[in-house]
Amino acid sequence: MQRLAFSTLGCPDWSFEEIIENAAAYGFSAIEIRGIKDELRTEKISAFLPENMDETNKLLKDNNLFISNVGTSVNFHDPSNYSAAIDEGKNAIDTCKRAGIPAIRVFGDAIPPGEDAAVIIRRVADGIRDLCNYSADHTGGAVSIWQEIHGDFNTPDVLLPLVGYLSDVPLYGILWDIEHTFRVGTDPVAFYNEFKHLIRHTHIKDCIVEDGKLIVKLPGEGALPIKKHYNLLENGGYEGLYSFEWEKRWKPDIPEPEIAFKQYIREMEKCINKSRKIIIH
Repeated sequence: MQRLAFSTLGCPDWSFEEIIENAAAYGFSAIEIRGIKDELRTEKISAFLPENMDETNKLLKDNNLFISNVGTSVNFHDPSNYSAAIDEGKNAIDTCKRAGIPAIRVFGDAIPPGEDAAVIIRRVADGIRDLCNYSADHTGGAVSIWQEIHGDFNTPDVLLPLVGYLSDVPLYGILWDIEHTFRVGTDPVAFYNEFKHLIRHTHIKDCIVEDGKLIVKLPGEGALPIKKHYNLLENGGYEGLYSFEWEKRWKPDIPEPEIAFKQYIREMEKCINKSRKIIIH
């Protein structure tokens, strides 16, 4: 099992069937759902509607694939959006339970200038706890809540108090987006050692920084040390997926998924260092 996945953020023009077929052809093991076509809300995605689940499950099984998680837009930094975020999270949890998907992704996400960071961190912790409690009550703990390292919630000084608030919540985990650690200059070894017990999933990507601006690059063509992160995780006993997050939905001018996904496979094969090569069609 290669343990390689990709987010559908990278292929916004593909249908669900095209996503499955291409994932199998390129050699991926799993898919991370972040919208299908124009639909971002998990509970509205056609493939996950009750009447379509048999067909969806058959398609996944026939192609030896599974869905690792869904990426929601849920964030808790804005108090005026708190109730809506909880509702979106609960709907996503219900859908994932029905579809057999083990986790949803949520954000912190921002600490606006001039606002009390401690208050926002506590609000985010409360929101994540509420969703974890809901999942425990309504799914028996079948759906976990993964907080992505993203936005202003990407450094130990912000994350440590948050993690402390959630230390008694078993369904809470971290999705480590390595770019968001890289862009602020945090030492990945120090970050990993601090949070490795919570890391359930990863987002892998590459970039460079020019004149203070982050520029997306194809895997292996940027400055982000992907192999260093891979070795760090593997040597530490990480058992999750390495999911390629190619932000084509938000950055339509970057290369097409047919190019980016194949290059990701090639770069990760260098890290995995297996004798068997994945066939690229």
